Amino acid sequence: MVLFPEYHDMLNELFQLLIPEKMGPAYMKALAEHDTDALIRAAAAHFRSREERSYCKEIDLSTCSRETADRACQGNVTIVNVPWNFPDGKINWFFNPTLETPPVNHEWLWQLNRMNFWRDMCAAYQETGDEKYAKAFNDQLYSWIAGAGTYGEEWNAPGSVWRTIETGLRMMYSWALTFETFRRSPHFTDENICLMVSSMYRHALHLQKNHRPRNNWLLMEMSGLYTFGALFQEFSCAAEMRHYASQKFSEAAMFQILPDGMHDELSPDYHSVLLSCAFAFCRISQCEKIQSELPEEFMEKLELSFESVLKMATPSLTSPRTNDCFTMSVATKMKRAHLLFPGRKDFLWGATERKEGQQPAFPEGASSLLPWAGFAIMRSDWGADAACCCFDGGALGMGHMHQDKLNINIFKGADELIYDDGGGQYEQSRHRAYGVNSSSHNTILVDGLLQRRSAPRKLETPEGMHWVSNKEFDYARSSYEDEYGPLVLCEADLEVPLTKPAKHIREVRFYKPDFFCVKDTLNSLDGAPHSYEMRLHMDTLKVDSYPRHEKGFLSDFGSTYDILVLPLFPEEVETALLSSVDTPPMGGWFVGRNDRDLHKSTTLTMTIAGKRDCTFATLLIPVKRSEEMPEIKKRSAQIFTLRMKDKEYLIDLENLSK
Repeated sequence: MVLFPEYHDMLNELFQLLIPEKMGPAYMKALAEHDTDALIRAAAAHFRSREERSYCKEIDLSTCSRETADRACQGNVTIVNVPWNFPDGKINWFFNPTLETPPVNHEWLWQLNRMNFWRDMCAAYQETGDEKYAKAFNDQLYSWIAGAGTYGEEWNAPGSVWRTIETGLRMMYSWALTFETFRRSPHFTDENICLMVSSMYRHALHLQKNHRPRNNWLLMEMSGLYTFGALFQEFSCAAEMRHYASQKFSEAAMFQILPDGMHDELSPDYHSVLLSCAFAFCRISQCEKIQSELPEEFMEKLELSFESVLKMATPSLTSPRTNDCFTMSVATKMKRAHLLFPGRKDFLWGATERKEGQQPAFPEGASSLLPWAGFAIMRSDWGADAACCCFDGGALGMGHMHQDKLNINIFKGADELIYDDGGGQYEQSRHRAYGVNSSSHNTILVDGLLQRRSAPRKLETPEGMHWVSNKEFDYARSSYEDEYGPLVLCEADLEVPLTKPAKHIREVRFYKPDFFCVKDTLNSLDGAPHSYEMRLHMDTLKVDSYPRHEKGFLSDFGSTYDILVLPLFPEEVETALLSSVDTPPMGGWFVGRNDRDLHKSTTLTMTIAGKRDCTFATLLIPVKRSEEMPEIKKRSAQIFTLRMKDKEYLIDLENLSK
């Protein structure tokens, strides 16, 4: 082993910080004799033989893959969906292949340094006992410590392995788990055990000194700090670090959780960050039998935050992709919720994917309004075959926001019929720019311009959505009357003045349990006529005209359900189907992230041009092609009837809320 410059400094620092009485007689004797080799052996022997850390057993390894572990041992990794095979199997922790092959994504290097593939190596080792995983881990760990040094002044800059998000996440997950998993392996050397513990102290010190003041980063930073202080109580600073982390974390989390339970970034992904960090705090303190400093009112708010996940759940028990997000499992979150709140039978129901416990019984029924988050969830029932709509009428969110007010997502059973893709990877590309803007959402463009609001990011009072929910129907209404501008693909687009050409009011009524009616009212604010373009996004390339209704369309997903789109005023609209359009405002792309890659899709547009004021009225009907299609009849200018499944519905566009 070739020693790196800081090798001895790290060991000497470690031996000064450990509490001798906790380390045992052999360590105390070596410390008194200033015998470095003996100190290494004694410290390593202590950490190899100490009691197991129960928290590490609870780190979720259910998604781990033996193939991923084997590839990682050879230096072959996939980060943010971009694979890379390091020459000779030696990982270069400072390398980012997207700098050489755009689009540039600085997250590649940062997320490489989360060492998530170490979890796969741990799972494979626990299952097989094959020492090749321990040896690969030992070598990769040493190469990281030898190259990383200590954080510099630009620790959060691109190219830094010390960004505080990664520093916190390493401590919470990959480093805590690998240390516990491999500590008894002969291939995890005594020197490396000591170096890793020393480096973890430097991780904790970095997090305590250089954390963010409040946002979701602080949650990860303080969780990492708390993990160190709880799992390594041999350090003289451990208790003080735990207390500091608890105080900062609880203050931040209490601020970030809205009164309706949603996280203030309005993204299920970053809501999950909050829940994961809070779970780590709670379970570590329980497992280590140390009293948590988290206040009682925090646990009450945390329960509400888990509850909001259930309220937002799709029929397939995932979360709608609002703001920056990928497909999130509700069951994963509910497993944690049930451990913390075992009395909640609905949490058990979610954790077991409806197999145990009791389905939610909220006072408002299966549908819910989250007034602070601004989400109206319209749901026919809690079954796996339910129809569901998520209507976004709220604020931007405190981070990772999209220009997506009035967006709708439609689900039927396991099928996502009208999608929000979540905005894609954090890369520098035109598809990423498209993915976070309103042209990629199910809303309306004005003169080809997109929503460009800058506020509010968080509501001081509940969003003023009109909401009605009963056994027969759900109804929600919200509006957009802020600024519009072009899709920003270059700096010149930022120079285009923003305008307020029109006000958009959207009403959504769910005729339970069968279909949705969307009414959009556009009013010119500048007195001029405009072109208004409604967009609906479907993750299929097979969308066909529906011959039984003028300018109607029917999807073909090749699965259980399709979506029938029927404009009630077809004579008013011009329709088009877009796919893989790269010219602004773009269209026909599913901008996937993590679980999905970028791919072609279909954007259905319906346009009314040359009018100051206009109204779109559109029926969105989940259907099975094997069943009889609905029949619609116009009774008067604003009244229609729809017959479906031997039931007739009255559609009164002037009284959708009644």
